[in-house]
Amino acid sequence: MEKLNFKKRFIFPVLTVFLVMATSWIIYNLAWRIDTHFIHQAFATIFGTLLFVSVTFGALFIYPLAYFRGASLTERVAASLINPFLWATKECFRLLVSFTFFESLYYYFNPLSIWLFFGVFAQMGLVEMICRKKLKNQGQEITAMHPAALAVFLVSLFLVIFLYAWGQGENIYVIFLEWFRKFFGPGVGIITST
Repeated sequence: MEKLNFKKRFIFPVLTVFLVMATSWIIYNLAWRIDTHFIHQAFATIFGTLLFVSVTFGALFIYPLAYFRGASLTERVAASLINPFLWATKECFRLLVSFTFFESLYYYFNPLSIWLFFGVFAQMGLVEMICRKKLKNQGQEITAMHPAALAVFLVSLFLVIFLYAWGQGENIYVIFLEWFRKFFGPGVGIITST
């Protein structure tokens, strides 16, 4: 497998998903300005969905593209995590309007961010095995079910499911709030994001 230059194996896959994510976010946030209710709802639904898909499932595009362009494991993992990290960072910065820097920084540990990052790791483990299987089918001597990739996939998927199934995510959210109150006091009730 040929190793392409850094721009093609790393920047292109990340930037492609980033542009979909950023454009979707901008259009979604401007959709409320459209006076026609039907068009407003259509734009909000389409671009809100694109935003969700690009942030949540971008690794399904980035990881295999980087893999087959010769990116190292470190590069593939970093490339897959950049956009979710940027999205989470953007959400933290948005909270600076109402919360202190450290309160906003704590927001990284909210249940949605935790689910997102475990979900991205589950995707990376799965796609690693799929890419290896494709190479094996092409005649390369490679183990498709790599133990580390399988472990990352299974543990991450288990944590995503468990954290949601445990009280439909409410229990982990209560823990998040309790620790927020321990660190920052009881004056704030709920941190929400759009």
